[in-house]
Amino acid sequence: MKIITLSFLGFLISLFSFAQQGDGGLPKGRINEQPIKSYFFARPDVEALRLEDQETDGKGIAPWRFGFNHSVQLTLDQDGSWINLPDGSQLWRLEVVCEKALTVNLTFENVVIPEGNELYVYNPNKDFILGKFTQYHTYQGELGTELIPGNKAIVEYYIPAQNKNLSRSLTLNTVTHGYRTSKEFAEKAFGSSGNCNLNVNCPEGSAWTNERNSVVMLVSGSNGFCTGALVNNTANDFKPYVLTANHCYSNPATWIFRFNWQAASCSNPGASPSFTSLSGATLRSKAAASDFCLVEITGGLINNTVPLAYNPYFAGWDNSGAIPNSAVGIHHPSGDIKKISFENNPLISTVFGSSPADSHWGVTWWDLGVTEGGSSGSPLFDQNHRVVGQLHGGASGCGNPQLSDEYGKFSYSWEPVGSNSTNQLKFWLDPSNSGATFVDGSDPSGPPLALDGSTGNITGASGILCNTNPTPSFTLTNMGTSPLTSATITYGYDGVLNQTYNWTGNLAQFGSSVINLPAGSVAGGNHTFGVNLTQVNGVSDPNAINNQATSNFTKVVNGENVQLNLDLDCYASETSWTLTDAQSNTLYSSPGYADNNPGLVQYNFCLSVGCYNFTINDSFGDGMTTCATVNGGSGSYAIVQGSDSLAFLTEANANFGTTNTKNFCVASTASLDELVFNVSLFPNPANSSVMITSEVPFTGVNLYAMNGVLVASFTFQDTNSTYVPLDQIANGIYQMQMVTDKGIVNRKLQIQH
Repeated sequence: MKIITLSFLGFLISLFSFAQQGDGGLPKGRINEQPIKSYFFARPDVEALRLEDQETDGKGIAPWRFGFNHSVQLTLDQDGSWINLPDGSQLWRLEVVCEKALTVNLTFENVVIPEGNELYVYNPNKDFILGKFTQYHTYQGELGTELIPGNKAIVEYYIPAQNKNLSRSLTLNTVTHGYRTSKEFAEKAFGSSGNCNLNVNCPEGSAWTNERNSVVMLVSGSNGFCTGALVNNTANDFKPYVLTANHCYSNPATWIFRFNWQAASCSNPGASPSFTSLSGATLRSKAAASDFCLVEITGGLINNTVPLAYNPYFAGWDNSGAIPNSAVGIHHPSGDIKKISFENNPLISTVFGSSPADSHWGVTWWDLGVTEGGSSGSPLFDQNHRVVGQLHGGASGCGNPQLSDEYGKFSYSWEPVGSNSTNQLKFWLDPSNSGATFVDGSDPSGPPLALDGSTGNITGASGILCNTNPTPSFTLTNMGTSPLTSATITYGYDGVLNQTYNWTGNLAQFGSSVINLPAGSVAGGNHTFGVNLTQVNGVSDPNAINNQATSNFTKVVNGENVQLNLDLDCYASETSWTLTDAQSNTLYSSPGYADNNPGLVQYNFCLSVGCYNFTINDSFGDGMTTCATVNGGSGSYAIVQGSDSLAFLTEANANFGTTNTKNFCVASTASLDELVFNVSLFPNPANSSVMITSEVPFTGVNLYAMNGVLVASFTFQDTNSTYVPLDQIANGIYQMQMVTDKGIVNRKLQIQH
């Protein structure tokens, strides 16, 4: 059993002494007045709770739980203590005591606070005070409070003399015993969420200040932490929408939204940074498939939005589904102060758990920072500083940044097939049905700019270009309030923007136009394409942050079309694969699959002539077996080029364990027909050796069994004929590949000793 010393309790008080929730003010009650009626709550089975937490933390199924909820029904009329003050006003108070709790927070219902009445919640020493709360801090009569340090909390309801006859009401329905604070919360607030996590105000985060201000920590269900972000809409009216995860959902009327809880610099502070909070929201839409939840804050607003004193920023978004070149996550891992994580490579389209295909973005390896429980619902920003998803779950952690995290796609959540206002984003974030594919973020501290052009959604110059040059296009959007009638764009490749395009037209605010640029000519290999908006309406764009857009692509010269036919078993979430070249560079990888959705999936690869490795993995260790697919039996695959099977795994060999690798080589289709007729094997069937004769010189021979396993490999100087020894190779039918400078020829060979 842990003993919490007085000095540590003092530390906890300093930890939270700069919280603000409500309009500010001082309670009316005095400590030395008549005793307050106390209600005692026994310590829950914390050890059992921690075992439960091990099963849910980071799994994308629940918020990061920090407390145990005691359900109660304590009311103004039946409980607590009333005091009549000398000026004719009245005071009602009660105290809750949670045995050995590290924090206490409260949830109220049936709250009625007429103008002039005041509600406060504070600790016995009155050095941590929440309030004053008035009716406009509540939603539908419900209110949740921030976490109070220590194991005691006092509730005070004040009624001035002139309001004695007005209706008033208050029911305390939940008392939350905080049991994850001394280590998992308090210490983590000062850097123990994992030493690889980076404070959001480190130099690496300097370009993400606006996005930082959009991110909030959530208290959901009175006892769980998640993360969310304020998001903009096409009306640009600062409606306080917050995007988070569906698995964080509980009654949002009692949610707490904590703003600006972050270190002032890169170093962890010695005491908790200050923060401000709002309470209460209403659900707008949510759906499990992409694990999104959109709520609208309702309590404590000024002019129907978040007070400017909270330094809010409404993040932009992109619903196009274009693959981001890189990504940034901003979040509150394990109830920590705000952190930032970086992924410098393109995202992959994937799934999480049993979600539909291509419903999530996958971060396969964080380059800096990770995520943890409590990061759920946090926004993922693309290279253009726009939200493209929110965190569903994953396995990354300090020491394991290579383990993947999955974010529900903003594009999938936008307007799913068959959806309506209750389970899509479009209805709320594009109220005018403008058709915008992206919107930039907005700062309510200043009016929208009259002129503000924006670029994004590059197509035709991304991914793999097989035997073709880039044909780039991008979307030009007017984010300003004045019509956009002309724009000057520079563009180019690999960082050299040396070409100019002049556009004319007429775009109203949030109107957009797809601009098709001339085709480019680049050599084979990896490239970047970039556009930059240099002028709008004949002058420099006042807001340069959204003027540039980039994309990555690979041009394959003399590429060959190769197809993977993969028949999944019904535990498809266990299956993953990679295709690598001879230098072990990963060229293609699996997107992730959902269970109970078996069947044939097909992928087209563009590969240069040469040899490759295809590796298939099963995380459970039983290959693609155990249950039947829609095609019957176990899983299988075949890699084919035209009518040639280059590598395959049959159902009979589906129980490959954890991993299986097959080598295969791609031939040039331009020369195959010619070469097939100029290569001969004699004798065939062969016994101890076979003579290979070819009019085209060859440098190697690879012999494969019919299950795709490489049996033997031979190399030669350029030769037109040679004997290949077979006396150590078992009887059977094999595929023999001859490697020539014009391609690879596949021939069947039977060995019969």
